[in-house]
Amino acid sequence: MSRHRRVRAWVIILLGYVCQVFGLGIQAQEQAGSIATEESDEIPIEKCDVLPVVRVKIAGSEMRFLLDTGATTVLNLHSFEKGRSKQIAVTSWSGTLATSAREVRLPELALGKHLLKDVKLPAIDLSPIGNACGGRIDGILGVDLLDNMGVTIDLKRQMASMGPAVTDPRALYDQMEAHMHHCADAFRQGNAGELEECFDPEIVLYTPDGEYHGREQAVKYLQKRYMKYAPNLCYTIKLQDVKTFGDALWYSYEYEITAPEEHVVGHGMSMCRRTQGRWLVLNLHNSPTAERAASKN
Repeated sequence: MSRHRRVRAWVIILLGYVCQVFGLGIQAQEQAGSIATEESDEIPIEKCDVLPVVRVKIAGSEMRFLLDTGATTVLNLHSFEKGRSKQIAVTSWSGTLATSAREVRLPELALGKHLLKDVKLPAIDLSPIGNACGGRIDGILGVDLLDNMGVTIDLKRQMASMGPAVTDPRALYDQMEAHMHHCADAFRQGNAGELEECFDPEIVLYTPDGEYHGREQAVKYLQKRYMKYAPNLCYTIKLQDVKTFGDALWYSYEYEITAPEEHVVGHGMSMCRRTQGRWLVLNLHNSPTAERAASKN
């Protein structure tokens, strides 16, 4: 087996089980809080043998992370001594063996001008990768955080580039609203199939009539309760407050629904998350403050 294949094989072996054991690929993304930059950012890509490596700062210390868009982010156990330990089993072509792993909380992680705060990540023994490529590897920067920071990898130019991070809550809300404007149209027009694609598979819809879990239940309730009036259905909201949590967006609002037979006003809260460039609704909680029969004049 060539040196390059040995290195890649170790990456696959060590990372294939990380999400199942820790469930932290998405968690790190949800907990990260990014700080805005005013211009695009470029970071030189170095090499460990044939593998792309970038320099990352963690709590002020410079470290070398392997770039891998096919993996989730993981730390090297030998570079991070503190953390909550777990015992896990690793299966490879040579059999199954036990190894130790930790859950590590990083107060700060910076790539170029982009900064993530309060990130929790798994740490495992990555020394076989460093040994195979002939250099120190302190971690692997995977698709979860690369997507969070909007990183574009240009191997030809040997550069990792990032656009400005959107951190102003209202600006991020406007970005989300522009992306999901078709979802509101789908609701008004009674397009259940299109609306369903706007919801996270595990969405929870809270209503005065009960809780509805998952896309199917949520859409069926909305069809029965409101979308039966489509296309004679008007739905508007007035934004009240908005907060960001990494790529998750929480906002509160006042809303108004006008249909041929009723008029509903109330207040609501919602949370959306951007996953692989798509915004999806995680939960939705609408509370009517007034309901009355609509005027038929």
